[in-house]
Amino acid sequence: MEKAIRVECFQNLVNYRKPSSFIIKESYPLPPYSTVLGMVHRACGYPSGEFHAMKVSIQGTNAGSVSELYTRYSFSFDAKYESGRHQLCIEEGNKSYGAFKGIAHAELICENEMLIHIVPAQEDFETVYQSLLNPPVYLALGRHEDLLDIRKVEIVELEEKAEAAANHDIYIPVDSDIDIGRKNVTLYTLTKEYEITKQGLRRWKTEGGKVRAYYFPQGEFLENVLVDGYNDVVALA
Repeated sequence: MEKAIRVECFQNLVNYRKPSSFIIKESYPLPPYSTVLGMVHRACGYPSGEFHAMKVSIQGTNAGSVSELYTRYSFSFDAKYESGRHQLCIEEGNKSYGAFKGIAHAELICENEMLIHIVPAQEDFETVYQSLLNPPVYLALGRHEDLLDIRKVEIVELEEKAEAAANHDIYIPVDSDIDIGRKNVTLYTLTKEYEITKQGLRRWKTEGGKVRAYYFPQGEFLENVLVDGYNDVVALA
């Protein structure tokens, strides 16, 4: 029987930015897989660029979203500073670049109660569990300032079940064995795993770098699922 690390956590106002949003920082309703994996790697103290593969299930319930104003800066290193055009001057050596300062909107998810299941490799299991149980640093999901309130961490056993209701809104990977039935649901393409190029840059892997997942609503039934000891559905990606 497979074991998982169950993490109950909370965030008050948070933005899980959609990469395609610019004028308004739109947010996913739940953090993408890569965001959760980054938080786990941070908790474990793994060196930057060292990736530890693990399976993740993400679900939660929130109180909707609000719009927030923030200060936005934009500049280009090929734009010379002009006093009548730019609000700020950035100096580098003997060169001056112009920058713009203005306001923009960010979508914030409110009161996000989340349930995350993590299945690391066997050799990493205890490290991940202990690091989330006693984090060495303040952890965040989303923006740097979006601190994560971890309320409970425990090890649970997963078992197969013919049918179970989703107790929270949940990401269901398209290529999983879970049957969502004929439901009208939102489909997201979520980032998950990266690799380091020869130039030292990060890029999403061709295989496993991105996951297509349904955003499945709370209260609806799923077939052929995994559940934990609390009868919460677990949809691993």
